[in-house]
Amino acid sequence: MTNLVIGAGLVGITSAYELLKRGQSVTLLEQQEGPALGASFANAGMLTPSMSDPWNSPGVYKYLAKSLFNPSSFMCLRLNAIPSLMGWGVKFLRYSSEPYFNAALKDNFNLTTYSLRKTQEIADKYDLQYCRKSKGTLSIFNTPEDFAVKEDLYKKLSKLGLKCSILNPDEIISLVPSLASIRSQLHKGIHYYQDESGDAHLFCKALLAKYLEAGGQIQYGVSVKSLAISNNKITGVNTESEFIPAKRVVVASGANSPSILKSVNINLDVKPAKGYSLTINVDGVSGLPSLPVLNDAMNVVVTPLGNRLRLVGTAEFSGFDLSIDKKRMAALFEMFEYMYPEIASQVDQNSATPWAGLRPMSCDGKPFIGASKIKGLYINSGQGPLGWTLAMGSANLIADIMLGAPTEIDAKPFSMIRADRNISV
Repeated sequence: MTNLVIGAGLVGITSAYELLKRGQSVTLLEQQEGPALGASFANAGMLTPSMSDPWNSPGVYKYLAKSLFNPSSFMCLRLNAIPSLMGWGVKFLRYSSEPYFNAALKDNFNLTTYSLRKTQEIADKYDLQYCRKSKGTLSIFNTPEDFAVKEDLYKKLSKLGLKCSILNPDEIISLVPSLASIRSQLHKGIHYYQDESGDAHLFCKALLAKYLEAGGQIQYGVSVKSLAISNNKITGVNTESEFIPAKRVVVASGANSPSILKSVNINLDVKPAKGYSLTINVDGVSGLPSLPVLNDAMNVVVTPLGNRLRLVGTAEFSGFDLSIDKKRMAALFEMFEYMYPEIASQVDQNSATPWAGLRPMSCDGKPFIGASKIKGLYINSGQGPLGWTLAMGSANLIADIMLGAPTEIDAKPFSMIRADRNISV
């Protein structure tokens, strides 16, 4: 009998690798025909302790309410998705209180910094090739009002240990010369030099190769229909065609995790949030940025990934719909043209590759990492927009928890039963 990990995306591959590294027999089960083809495929490509804040910040309900009448807003709530979000949505809003937000921010920051360190260690160990850059990320602000919105968060994160610097317009241009054409519209910037970036899909493929070289197994085209238990203990999984026995099972299948867990009456408070990206080939294009830049007011990120630029900038609660909204794609490119007009003039918008993926969003802004109420069944899901950032840290936590080893950071804030939910909400 082996350890089964369901899902071969960032969280599943890293979890399987960490279990294998600890001497365990591991098999990955993936419903698609290749690794990391879901939310891990074409995301923003950033590893960001600087973005440890949960999406359900104080006052988020106002933003979501406005989005019902403004489909172009960054975080958009679709009317047809409301029925599926009712119970989860109430919790999402309840956990947007100031005390809980501050507690979740601290917990997430601890996990993001731990995870980034673990990612750096494994990247250095194997010299993994995934368009890695270690120059940090840059947030730019067009007005004092835009900067003021993030100033309180920046101060909170700085107290927790985040490394960053406030830049004036000249310093911004010195760091990213390709922003020179909009210098007159820049107010301030924040350079988060602890952050990194890279292609998550390439990372997954590179780490999976090391996992397979070390004796790990993977099965593609396997759709897990239900979990099998006996006397409240996991015995394996049922697929479309067979029963696969297992000593332990890790559910790490992102937004699909709740449907798998329902088969054993476990309600996981995770819902899909669709994100869009556009990937542009920039071979032969001059003046490219050397690090990811986020226009905070527009909520658009432009990330350099080798000979590509990736534009990311929307979030949409629309259920499991993966259709591409052409208006969203056009808006992304327009914002890119605003930020980098000289670069945009050198590329063909029609050649850009659009993508949509489903981020697994927890109701309280933190992932679920740990044991379930069923012996031998573990959960590693709900990393939301921080899946790339949190993958290696989450994997180390789940592996240590499963084997009864001490964890390097406190795992309690991410357990299925959150002790800190006693905080006033």
